[in-house]
Amino acid sequence: PQLEEYGLEVVPVQADPTLDWQYPESELEKLRDPAVKIFFCVNPSNPPSVKMNDASLEKIAAIVKDRPDLMILTDDVYGTFADGFRSLYAVCPRNTILVYSFSKYFGATGWRLGVIGMHKDNRIDGQLAQLPASAKTALEKRYSSLTTDANSLKFIDRLVADSRAVALNHTAGLSTPQQVQMVLFSLYALMDQEGRYKATLKSVIRRREAALYRELGVKPSEDANAVDYYTLIDLEDTSRALHGDEFANWM
Repeated sequence: PQLEEYGLEVVPVQADPTLDWQYPESELEKLRDPAVKIFFCVNPSNPPSVKMNDASLEKIAAIVKDRPDLMILTDDVYGTFADGFRSLYAVCPRNTILVYSFSKYFGATGWRLGVIGMHKDNRIDGQLAQLPASAKTALEKRYSSLTTDANSLKFIDRLVADSRAVALNHTAGLSTPQQVQMVLFSLYALMDQEGRYKATLKSVIRRREAALYRELGVKPSEDANAVDYYTLIDLEDTSRALHGDEFANWM
């Protein structure tokens, strides 16, 4: 999204549909540019619904090792539907902001139940501590309604404050009913030690995908990294498979 108030210059890092929606090395190499400050990604992806493979995870980890100033924000909301899922947070914990939501896993999309996780010893707090005196003075003024020691204010606490223009920090975050709902979801997941709920959900979405392609009359793609929460159908390829070149060209 183009967020005008932040003045961000967006550098697209494109997954390739011909590579089963994985990232070519040439695209990930863009992250070596010191002008690129943060890598935003949805993993598994939306809408292809494919998890990042191990080669890409290792490539990004190697880039972060060379560029410890590079930040990552990963939205892992579909990770619970993937087999053998590994988050970027697992390979680059100090550089990664992990975003997750209960909305898809528990079918509660309207509730907007989201969480943000960061390592206690994260790189962003380290960079904040190294800001020049002039910037620290400006930040002391910005957060003066919250604390007399703005320099010690963690980045994750600044996120909460800035979500409500700082001075309205007391109204920030989720409502109490939302927090209670998240606790109930979390407790349910922790109590299900055998993972029956997750297994049931996976079987439901895979059964639905199979039904879709069966009625469509074509075979689904075979990809071990596919999560199947969503599926992309190429109408041209599908038309050609079902009715031949002439119809596909006409359409």
